[in-house]
Amino acid sequence: MVITILTTFWLCIAACILVLYFRTKKGRMMFKTLWRSTKVRVAVVAPPVVIAIIALVFFLQPKIQSEQVVPEAIFRDYSRMLVEGLANQGVITIDPSCELDDPQPELAYMLPALVGVYHDVVKKPTTARLTQLDDTLRLSFDGYKQFKNRTINILKGVKKKLGPRYALDMQSEGESHTLVVTYKGEPWRNEQLCALPATEAGIRESTDAALLMSITRHISDFDFNYEGSKRERGLLALDTGEGLEQMFIGARRLRMALDTAQNTEDAVAAFYPIRDRQTMHSEWRKSPLKSSWVREVLKDVQYYRANGMK
Repeated sequence: MVITILTTFWLCIAACILVLYFRTKKGRMMFKTLWRSTKVRVAVVAPPVVIAIIALVFFLQPKIQSEQVVPEAIFRDYSRMLVEGLANQGVITIDPSCELDDPQPELAYMLPALVGVYHDVVKKPTTARLTQLDDTLRLSFDGYKQFKNRTINILKGVKKKLGPRYALDMQSEGESHTLVVTYKGEPWRNEQLCALPATEAGIRESTDAALLMSITRHISDFDFNYEGSKRERGLLALDTGEGLEQMFIGARRLRMALDTAQNTEDAVAAFYPIRDRQTMHSEWRKSPLKSSWVREVLKDVQYYRANGMK
C-alpha cells in the first residue's frame, strides 16, 4: 500500500515537470520534432488505447456470481435424514403412505421427543408408526384397545416438551391411536435449526456443541452464503464442505484445536474469520479486534448452555 502511494506520488510529480517543460519554447520545439516520428506517436497513443480496451472488456464481461445456498432445502434434507435415521435404528416405522418430500423441520426435529414421551407413558410400547410429516405430523401407536388414560398422559407430556406453539390432538380408530401435531408459531430461524445438527456434530466428534454454535454465530451469524476474507464460504467460512457439512467439519477441527492448543482461548482464535498467521498462535492477543472476538465467542457459550446445549 505504501509503495503504491509513493509510486503514484512520484508519477504525478514527473507528469507535472513534463507539462511545465513542454510549455516552454524549447520544450515545444522538442515535442514537435519528436512528434514527427511515427514510432513516438505509436508509443504515446498505444498505452492509453490498450488500457481503455482492457477496462472496457473487464466491465462488459458477464459477472460470475456464486451459486446461492437455499437454507430451506438444506434443513428439509436434514429433517428427512433425521427421520430415516430413526427408522433405520428401529425407533419408529415409516408408513408406506407417508411422503417425506417436504418435512417441516419444526415438526421433524420434535419426533424423538414425541417417541420419548410415548415410551415414558406406556409400559409395553409398540413401535410408533409415522403416517404423515409435512405441515402436520401424525404418529400412530398401534395395538391398544383402550387408550384413554394414556391419551391424557401423552398429550400432557408432549405439551410440556413442546410448549404452547404446538397444537395437539389424539385420534383413535380401533386399536390405532394417532397423535396429531401442528406447529403454530413463527418459522424457526437458521440459528434454531442449526442447534440439532451442532449437537449431533458435538456428540459425534466428542466436542463442545455450545462452543461450536457460538463460533458459528460470530463467524457467519448462521448464514450459509457468508463469504470469508479469502472467499471461503459457508457457516464457518471453511475452505471445504457445503451446507451443514461444515458444522461437522468444524466440530472435528474444534476438537483437534482444543486437544492441541494451550487453552480454550487459543483454540477459539484459530477460527477467527480473517485468516492470517496471527490466528494460529498466541500473537492474536496483540490484536484488539481478535481478542475482543474471542471474548465475545466465549461469552455467548453460556447462552447456548443455558438453552440446553452441552
